[in-house]
Amino acid sequence: MLSAVTSGPTPAVSKKTEAQYASWITVAVWSISSLLFVVPMLVAGEKVTTQMIWSIIAIAFGGSFVSCALMIVIWRVFESRLPRKILIATSAIFLAAILLTLFDLASAKLFISIQPGNQLSSSLFYRATNNFAVFIPHFSLLGALYALLAHNRQAVRRERMLADANSLAHQAKLSALRYQLNPHFLFNTLNSISSLVVTRRNSQAEEMLTRLSEFLRTTLAVSPNTPQTLESELETVEAYLGIERIRFGDRLGLELCCPSALRDSLIPHFLLQPLVENAIKYGVAPTEDSITIGIDILEDDEILEIVVRNDTLAPASSVHGIGVGLRNVRDRLQAVFGDLGTLEIMTVDQEYRAIVRFPRMKE
Repeated sequence: MLSAVTSGPTPAVSKKTEAQYASWITVAVWSISSLLFVVPMLVAGEKVTTQMIWSIIAIAFGGSFVSCALMIVIWRVFESRLPRKILIATSAIFLAAILLTLFDLASAKLFISIQPGNQLSSSLFYRATNNFAVFIPHFSLLGALYALLAHNRQAVRRERMLADANSLAHQAKLSALRYQLNPHFLFNTLNSISSLVVTRRNSQAEEMLTRLSEFLRTTLAVSPNTPQTLESELETVEAYLGIERIRFGDRLGLELCCPSALRDSLIPHFLLQPLVENAIKYGVAPTEDSITIGIDILEDDEILEIVVRNDTLAPASSVHGIGVGLRNVRDRLQAVFGDLGTLEIMTVDQEYRAIVRFPRMKE
């Protein structure tokens, strides 16, 4: 889930499963039909001959095979326009009834040829017309059931395509938000390097460029949509602070409080750096005093809470979190966790705090 909070589960009805359903329905229809033909005769005390039993078995097997062919035809034309679909399906049902009628006549003649003493209980014409009239409702019912399965498969496929499209759109949104953060950070860092060069602090400018190169190599090598462990995110923050310490020297300190049990938690990549950058912007840059950036991480009822603070009161405008970095953090939390991901900016006892909360995820 981090990519996990994107979309809900998609029904997983495969084409193979639908074919199994169709097979079970086919067998059930012809088995029930055979029983409904025989049971009333047994209840009425009529004699069920061997020829009749073999005829029923032949019809059940032949009907099952013809039904499979009908299923294939209906599934093949289901994507067609409605008039063509109705015409082909109706023709296929009639053709299926004719084929099974002819199969029944052929099997009856074969049985008589094997046992010459047996005779048909009715004329061939009567048997053919009667069976054809019986088979039409059978194949119509099966055709409707096959069409229903095809409709279900089509609905599942469209739902899956919609879910995939939503997922791609969601990932694209996350990527766009993620890559908006780096230029914002780069702009500030390059300005700092420019200032170092202008003031002839070339060694510091060179060191900052080296650290920047290492930092970008680390952060940009990871997919923006791939979550990383809290441990890795803290290492990214430390690399970022290494760059900023060149600007501020010993005035910038870090106070980290993170239980080891939480360090394997998964969080969106590059989530903390904008918060730390914002704290430096409003806590360290405006003053000549030494400032400590605090990062406190705790868990409350499966909710991970990360607090980034500094001990200098931020300007009122920054408390509302209207900057690019904070706005992107809030948007990414919303995109990944929905209403469960929040960013709150506040001041407590003259201390500036950015508080992030979201469900804890593990590797």
